[in-house]
Amino acid sequence: MSYRILFEYWGRGLLVAAFISAIAGLLIGNIYVLYLIAGICLILSLLCLFIGRCILKEGV
Repeated sequence: MSYRILFEYWGRGLLVAAFISAIAGLLIGNIYVLYLIAGICLILSLLCLFIGRCILKEGV
């Protein structure tokens, strides 16, 4: 398995985790920890997807 595919899987997984955490935060109420987790997962997922795209362009 190449690093590009690994980073894309991690990016998609973290994006799903961010979405689920944000929805749970909306359903439960004023639990800002879930929003913080959603924000961190979103930033990490975008970073992983960006790294995966850069590796794809370089062809490593």
